[in-house]
Formats: sequence, C-alpha cells, structure tokens
Amino acid sequence: MLVTLACVLLAACGGSDGDGKPDAIVVNSLADSASPPAGTVTLRSALAAAAPDQPIRFDPALDGGSIALSLVADEHTQLKGEVMGMRQEPSGLVSYLVGYLDRDYGRSALVARKNVVIDASALPAGITLAWAGGDSPGARVLAVEGNLTLVNVAIRGGRSVAAALTPAGTYPQPWTLARGGAVAVWGVARLVDCRLFDNRVQGDFDASRDRGAFGGAVYADIVEMEGCSVSGNEVLGAGAAGGGVFVVGGAGSSRTVSTITRSAVTGNRIRGLYAYGGGVYTDGGGIGNAKTLRIVNTTVARNLAAPPPGLPAALLRAQGYWRGGGIYMSNGRLELMSCTVAENETRGQARTDSRGRRNLAGGIAATVGDAHAVEQMSIGHSVIAGNVVQEIDGARYAHDIFTGSLVHFRSAGHNRIGALDFSQMLVPVGSWDWQSLSRRHYPQAGDRAVAAVAEVLDLQTGVLHSGVAVSAGVDAGSPALLHYLPQGSALDQIPAAAYEVAETWGQYRVATGGGDNFLAILLARLEGRYGLAGLAQDFTADFETFLRTVDADVSTPGTQPYPSPSGQPILTLADTLFFGPAQTWPREQANQPWIEFWHRLDAELALRAPAAFALQGLGDSAWQTLFTSGALAENPDIAVAFDTRPRLTVQRQAVDQRGAPRSAAGAADIGAIERP
Repeated sequence: MLVTLACVLLAACGGSDGDGKPDAIVVNSLADSASPPAGTVTLRSALAAAAPDQPIRFDPALDGGSIALSLVADEHTQLKGEVMGMRQEPSGLVSYLVGYLDRDYGRSALVARKNVVIDASALPAGITLAWAGGDSPGARVLAVEGNLTLVNVAIRGGRSVAAALTPAGTYPQPWTLARGGAVAVWGVARLVDCRLFDNRVQGDFDASRDRGAFGGAVYADIVEMEGCSVSGNEVLGAGAAGGGVFVVGGAGSSRTVSTITRSAVTGNRIRGLYAYGGGVYTDGGGIGNAKTLRIVNTTVARNLAAPPPGLPAALLRAQGYWRGGGIYMSNGRLELMSCTVAENETRGQARTDSRGRRNLAGGIAATVGDAHAVEQMSIGHSVIAGNVVQEIDGARYAHDIFTGSLVHFRSAGHNRIGALDFSQMLVPVGSWDWQSLSRRHYPQAGDRAVAAVAEVLDLQTGVLHSGVAVSAGVDAGSPALLHYLPQGSALDQIPAAAYEVAETWGQYRVATGGGDNFLAILLARLEGRYGLAGLAQDFTADFETFLRTVDADVSTPGTQPYPSPSGQPILTLADTLFFGPAQTWPREQANQPWIEFWHRLDAELALRAPAAFALQGLGDSAWQTLFTSGALAENPDIAVAFDTRPRLTVQRQAVDQRGAPRSAAGAADIGAIERP
C-alpha cells in the first residue's frame, strides 16, 4: 500500500520512470470527488492532475468496479461543431458549411482540454464509468478537446440532452448540442476493448436539421475503435444520426481515415424526422471533404432508424427522411472488409420526390444530392443481408445497400449481398478525363446474391448475445447481439493468397464541331447485343413523352420543359446532352434530362433483361461487351476509351471479429466471424 501510494504521489507531482515520460497516475478509489482526502486518488482528481498524454490507470483492487459519476464538471462544455449558413443561388435558397467553430455542447460529467489516456488494461474485468446523476437533464460521461484513449473501459448511462439557450453572437445557438451520450471528442477517440451501452442523446425539435442530435454513444472527429461493443444506445431529435457512433471523419484534422475494427455495433436506435444511420454515421470529414471510414471484422446488426413518437402523419409524409438502419454515409468514402451487416431496419412514412428519389433506405445507405458528396463505397468479404424497410401502414421489403449518388461502387470480391439498389447512382458524365461511364464495379470474383439472410447466417444456434447490454433496436428489450456464425455459401470461400480485382474505367468525347448522338448509339447497341427487340424505338418514344410532359417549373402556370443553358426547350433524345459545369452539374436544370435518361435506362434494362442486368445495370461487364476503344463506326466524331486492368490487390484478414485466426489450411469464411 505504501509503494502504491508513493507511486501515486510521484506521478501526480510529475515524476518519471527515467524515459522522460511521466509515470501513470493510479486511481485507487471508486468515489466521485474532485478533492479527495490525502492518499486517495479518484478518476476526477486524476483527470485534473494528469499532464497531456499521461496515463491514468487503476489499482488492482478496483477490478470490475464502477465509478458512479454524479457531479457535472461543465454545464456548458465547449467543443468544435459545424455551423451552417444559408445563401441564395439560382436554384434557390441552399445551406452551406460556414465552418467548425466553438459550440456549446451542454453538460458533461468529466471534461478535459488536453490529450487523455484512461487505461484499464491491467484489470481483467475492466472498469465502468457510469452517469448516476439522474436523467433530468443528465450529462454525458466525458468530453475531451484533444485526443482520447480508452482501454478496457465500459461507459453506460450517459445522457446528452439539448437545453435552451439565449441566442447571441454572429452564429446564434438556441440549443446546446446534444452529441455523444458517452463521449464527445474533438480530436482522435481511440477506444480499445471498450463497452458502451445504455447511453442516450436527445436533441431539440426545432425546424432546423443542422443542430441534430448525433452519436448515441460516441461523437468524435476521428474514431479509432478496436475490439469494442457499442449496443443499446439511442438518439432522439428532429434530426438524429449515429445511434451508436457518429464519425465526423477529420474535419479538424489532417488525418484522412477513421477505423472501426473487430467490433459490434448492434441494437442501437435513432428516432427523428430526419434520421440517418441507426448504428453508424460517417460524415467523411464534413462537406467538401473526401475522407474515409474503414470498417473491418465488425458486426453491425439489429439497429433501427425510425420516426419519433407523437409526430402527425401529415408531417411525416411531407418532410420525413429515414435512411441507413445500419450505416449511413453523407460524404467521403466508406470501406467495409470482412463485415456482417444484417437485420437492421428502417421505418418511416414512404414518399417519392419529383425525381423518383425515395425517402427510405435500408441496411447501408449513402446520401442523395444535387452535387455529389459521396465518393465511393468499397465492400469485400462481407455479408450484407436481412436488412429491411418497413413503411408505416405499408410494404415491408428487403433493402440491403442503397448507393445514393455515389461516384463509384467497388467490390473487392467474395461478398454475399441481398437487395442492392443502384437507382440513384451518379450517372455517367459526358466529359473526357472523368472516366465515369462505368461506375458499378460489381459483381467481382466470388460475389453472390442471396435471397434470404438465413442462407448465409446461422440465426438459430449461431448468435452470441451480450451479458450486459440490452438492445434498443429492432429487438428492443432483449440482450444485444454481438455476432452471428456464418453458414451455407458463406463458409470456406475466401482464398488464402492475395488476389487482384480488375475494374473497367470508360469515357467518351466528341470532336470539336462534331455531333453528339452517344445516347442513341448506346440504345441501338444494347438492343442488338442483348436481343432486346424494339428497345431503342420504344425507349426513345417513352423518354421523349416524358420530356414533353415534365413540368420543370411548378411555380409557373402550364407545363414548362427543361431548358438548355441557352434557354431552348429540351424535348428530344438528341437535345439531351451533358452540359456541365464540372463542379455542380447534377443540380443544374439543363442536366436533369441527362440524369433522367440513365435512371430510366437502368429500370428498362432490369425489366427487359433481368438475367443480364439484375445485379449491376450497366456495370463493367456490360461496357466491355458493348464498346472497344476508338472512334465509333456510327459516328466517327465520337471516340471512346476503355481501360480494364487490376486496380485492387486484396488480402483476406488474418483474424476475425473475436481475434480468432482465419482458416490457416484453406479458404476462409465470409463475414465478421470465422466459424470454428
């Protein structure tokens, strides 16, 4: 005891073990006190005394103990947060990102403005931090401006609730930001072997969606999560996102990648008028950035995105959006490798806008925008099945991946994917150097569609549940799921040796002064190559009927066709061109017929030739079949270029979600778990 106390006092006074780094501060009490008696070190006092990056560890006698936090360190925690503005553009009033400025995050039990390390790795049963100060209004457990490292720590009971403020200043804030029920970090949140459950975030219900309630357990700029379980957390607000984890993705950092590895994000729930990402939300570094969230050897399951209780049906029909019961990406890049994304659910009042865009999307979803924000989604060695959309008083249907307005969808091979919706994928661009004719690099070697989740996951005897976390998701009230064992065609599939994945990139251009009839040529070639008699004539007639009857300006009496940049009406297939400009072309009205053409063509091909186009529409194999590089025989003014070559080298994961080795002798299993 004297030795332990001496070490504590030395560390608190800035002692060192000789390597220039301060010794760890050792917490020896479960009490919650900022000024404990002499010889006693609480977590709160250690956090105040620790130098930046100085480890805080725990006396072995505290193994498995719980620190009940009832004090609030800061009623108005200041961390960076996005600030949105509004500006007038030719297309109307639009929101834009002003920047990431200091914002009021409300109540936090523990606060630090330095790099923090809380390490319970020496305790076999770890340590628990629990908010115990009540739910009215409650407090998040920990807020850090700086980097946070947590090892073998459980956090439960955190409550981040929006509280009314008196708006003032250049960017007035009428409510505190409800973010991160367990932890809110403006920096890197490095969580290793942690358990975060039963944390809640409740936002305001004002009209603005920009002050949304984010991150039921974790809200951080950069996330590095390994060996964690994030289950039974909840977000409620007008705008709700990231029931388990909200990853900003590096808006305040030069770092470009966040990671979730060997973890379970399960049984979380978001409820809002605008609800995105029941399990995980990634912002890709914020608007205008293209940073990456990489999820590896992780189960994302039984999370729920749904409307809040008590809102009138008319409001839900007019405004509601619910997307990504499991994972949602709003900017940047998303990569999944050896993951299982299953049995997540999205509920809501169904609506389709004037461009045919649905407001509901299932397991994994990407944003739909008038200017592209989501760069690419890459998936390999993963099971994505059993995710559904449930319409209020309506249909229930499988919906596993919704690609939104992605630039590229990439498969690394050996996936088992159910319902894949490419309907709003960003269409090809009629401009050289974009290499955008083929955006759907799927299927690849070993990919297979599945009709039902039970084909590939053992839902009967192969499900492991948490012993502490209770689900708030689709199986609310039951022990939260941790993982599934694979079965059927998911077993013994992934080769031990690394392999290469080839992709086709294509583009076309028109000679100066030449005519652009590429769309007509494409229709004719599709008809001839796939034996689709009458496709070109029928599709052209239907498409031109649409152009003549569409109303591009509902505020003006009568039917207003889409105008070209020169103001001429776009009424025929020949008038339908890519007009640019490069940065904002999807939202320019003159490009809407171009976009409509490609979306309608996808639907027509799926109807006429489901065997050929059911999986990918116009993907790599179709473009390889239809064209070779060079001038087109039908119009030598048009030249195409296609480049098919290996672009990915893929190596299977050495271990699974549990850290167990993948099959050493032969092929490994698909998904987060290797079946013993």
